[in-house]
Amino acid sequence: MAGVGWEFTYVHKYVHSGTAHTDITREMQSPAGTSQAVFETASDGILLGHEQKFDMAMFYLDAKQSTADFVWYYSVSTGDGWERFEPASSRWAIDPDDTNFGRSYNFTADGAEVFPANLLPDWASTQQGSITRYWIRVLCDTASTVSLKRIMCRPLAVYATSKQVFELLQLKNVTNTTDFTAATVPSKDTVEYYINEAQSYIDMNTRKSWRPNYVVDEHHEFNLSGLKLHMPDPQSILSLKIWDGADWETKTQGRKSDYFFIPATGMVHFARYFLLPARFQSYNAPVWRWGGGEFSQPIKITYLAGKDINIDITQGGIVQDICKKMAAIDVIRNADFGQTAVSGMDRVSQSERVQQWQEEIEDRIDFLTGFETF
Repeated sequence: MAGVGWEFTYVHKYVHSGTAHTDITREMQSPAGTSQAVFETASDGILLGHEQKFDMAMFYLDAKQSTADFVWYYSVSTGDGWERFEPASSRWAIDPDDTNFGRSYNFTADGAEVFPANLLPDWASTQQGSITRYWIRVLCDTASTVSLKRIMCRPLAVYATSKQVFELLQLKNVTNTTDFTAATVPSKDTVEYYINEAQSYIDMNTRKSWRPNYVVDEHHEFNLSGLKLHMPDPQSILSLKIWDGADWETKTQGRKSDYFFIPATGMVHFARYFLLPARFQSYNAPVWRWGGGEFSQPIKITYLAGKDINIDITQGGIVQDICKKMAAIDVIRNADFGQTAVSGMDRVSQSERVQQWQEEIEDRIDFLTGFETF
């Protein structure tokens, strides 16, 4: 269950037929927590809450489960407080030979679900019971018990917070507050989107990432010596499947099972020899080769990758510094009609401050940039 991510600050087991919500937050935050049975009856569900908007949830199960489909909602401030949506994973389930073709994550194994911001346009922080959070609600359409071990999330703003940007701009004396709010210009939500955009820029230019990345169905050729995952800093294998001539066969992780994974090298090694179909290997003089035809790239792997900015003591602080300065530049450039960031900064002109930060950003980006081999 190792992996990079953040804990949800509120997780509730939801019994649709009743009114009680069972708080299972602590169990879901701990890697050694007690497994919790959910979706035990039709229309049961779970509530996932966080103070910040988040765009991914990662689910770790105590055992593989066979389940039905699920319905996903996000919290809104109108109507009954919920808006149904289709999360992003179904857009990646494009292999017609796989059992998950066209389906969203359905708790059959460890996995993740992604909630792009454009799918949740009116997402609001609402109150459930006595707790106000941004919420995702998952309901099952039929009874299908799932044993959850842990749930983690990826906040929209990972590399820096809106408060850190606020402090960098020295706005406390201007607004008499400690952070951007819904009433400031720009708003707290807007600044978090600036941070998210900066994160993408940093990841693209450094060819690294300090937040969870969900890599789906990465294909590989078979190699008895093992194979190297493409994404830097892989953390957790969610599934490994091999095409057996009729179906994608899911293999079990572990040195005493089918394969094992070494995060430090990004290598996946096979712990067992498999009885593969005769067509899996072929002879084409002067050498034997694996694959060919339907057995070209017969392995596909889904995994999580990315460093944890909070524990990367060598580069995490540099990444945070770059990100908050990039977001601060966006605040200054887009502050023409607000009073939050257009006053109180005249000791150094805004244009000079932006130029200085841009130079620092470029220097630090170059320092962090990784090498790629092909």
